[in-house]
Amino acid sequence: MRTTKVREIALLEQAVFSGRFREAERLAEELSPTDLRSAAAKAQVLIYKGELEEAGALLEAFEKQLTEANLKGAAEFGLAKAEWHYWRGEYEEAERQAQVVFGIYSLNRDRFGLARALYVLGRVHRRQGDYERARQEMLQALEEAEAVTDRPREFLFGLIMFNLGVIHYFLGNLARAEEELLAAIRALEEERGRYYGNALNFYGTLLIGKGLYEEAARVIQSAYECLSESAFFDDLAHATNNLAYACLRMGQFERASRLLHESLELRRRSKDIAGESATLELFGRLRFEQGQLEEAEQILRQAIELAELGKNPHEKAVALITLGRVLMAQGALDESQRALEEALDLAMQLKNKSLQAESHAYLAELWVHRGNGMQALEHLRRTKAFINGHRDAYLRAQIERIERLVQQHRIKAEEGIFMIRGSFLPTWREAHEMLGRFLLAEALRHAGENQTKAAELLGVTKAYITMLRKKYGI
Repeated sequence: MRTTKVREIALLEQAVFSGRFREAERLAEELSPTDLRSAAAKAQVLIYKGELEEAGALLEAFEKQLTEANLKGAAEFGLAKAEWHYWRGEYEEAERQAQVVFGIYSLNRDRFGLARALYVLGRVHRRQGDYERARQEMLQALEEAEAVTDRPREFLFGLIMFNLGVIHYFLGNLARAEEELLAAIRALEEERGRYYGNALNFYGTLLIGKGLYEEAARVIQSAYECLSESAFFDDLAHATNNLAYACLRMGQFERASRLLHESLELRRRSKDIAGESATLELFGRLRFEQGQLEEAEQILRQAIELAELGKNPHEKAVALITLGRVLMAQGALDESQRALEEALDLAMQLKNKSLQAESHAYLAELWVHRGNGMQALEHLRRTKAFINGHRDAYLRAQIERIERLVQQHRIKAEEGIFMIRGSFLPTWREAHEMLGRFLLAEALRHAGENQTKAAELLGVTKAYITMLRKKYGI
């Protein structure tokens, strides 16, 4: 290969590795691939631009050269193939390619190559919902990247930190996720392209988790505008979904519906099956909040089918939880229980604390409707064990609502009746507190709100009545 061609390939690779994709696009246009490395570098640019068909055709044209390639060329070509399969949603093949590349770079301890191979593997397992495995791979990728001294690593560092932030968010560690996402945004800010937009978008997801819906909508809108410049369908769909969810939580149902229709179109154009499942789950949740239960059920069943086709257990678990809630609202308690228990099984396999907490919370609500208080209390206990440290505002509000529902069914004290339900046995302290509140309210009612007379009825002092009123807020 002539010296000029070698230099052109090296400059293109350096631009890609540094995240300077505008420069990389210009260099790629001027380069006619002649070997695996040049084909791989140009394919990476096409993949970044979302031109997957063109990238696939280019990679296929050079596939036959693999038998005669050197290890470096084969590894770079394998990474490009892994990226191509990843963006097509073909995660098993992406994993296979990345594993081969990892093996090649392990032979000569190329730490930069190892970091990139581990980064791809971590992303594949993140998209498949295997968050603990993805976390270990990303941490190992970070360790390898930090040891690199001979090549630019800031861009790769930003990509790894972004994925760690996403992973820790789904594992329920929001504080760590926020720290990592902000680090990723700083590292990727110079690029201000596709990956910077993705980092902004997911930071918006985290803000939604904190209940900061208006701020989240502003951040996600900025991400959307960044991504719109290059029309990355898959990434735009992610941003659109997040913006729709923020609108849903703010009660802006019409806008949320418009955004989800837009997201569905983008998902179908990019042929992202798992992504389409996520959009449909949000559509089902929207219809549930609007009280359109039959339509919600139909949409959610379709979301589950697509999650199964896309081999994405996380998206399937999310859709099953929402379906369980819809079926519960329809009074189909047996079906609801099956859906929620299947979601819980998947959440346990994924070691996802947030999904386990959510599954247990709605199973507690289900057992209230079934009249089995002890089962409801056990699921609530497990919910609290998993929710510890997780600050998802909506989920916490739902758990508080379910706790109140359980309490209402455990002890009823109204209209002159104090009743404890056998299937909802309270603790001694809870019964004592409720009885005290009940007796005070009844004494004040009989005494016409006169505290002296109420004290006489209960055989206590007026000062004690004053203290009780303050304690119980009566």
